[in-house]
Amino acid sequence: MRDADTPPQEPADRLDARTEFTPRQQAAVIRTAAAEVHQRVQEWRHSPGWHDTPTNAYRYQATVVAVAALDALPEPATDQALSGLVDAVRPLLAEWRPSRPGPEQQIFVAVERLHKACG
Repeated sequence: MRDADTPPQEPADRLDARTEFTPRQQAAVIRTAAAEVHQRVQEWRHSPGWHDTPTNAYRYQATVVAVAALDALPEPATDQALSGLVDAVRPLLAEWRPSRPGPEQQIFVAVERLHKACG
């Protein structure tokens, strides 16, 4: 059993074989991971623990903008085009490094999955 300060444990990662993925397959993994980050951020924003501070508002807006930018990109056919998807989600990787317990830990775990998906 874990206490509130311990982040949830990550299941066995199957993304280590990502070198075998086509750019479209890798894009699907990135999009799925980014959607999970967005979902976790939305859950936190609508929870009683949300505090509408300038920092939280900025992090929330950065998430919305990054996910919208990702959604606007076409499916990549090349590794170069795939790097555009990684660039689109880079703000998520930079902004969400919570150290506090609670819903932010769920965001942290989702961001770690996104980081692994991006390679």
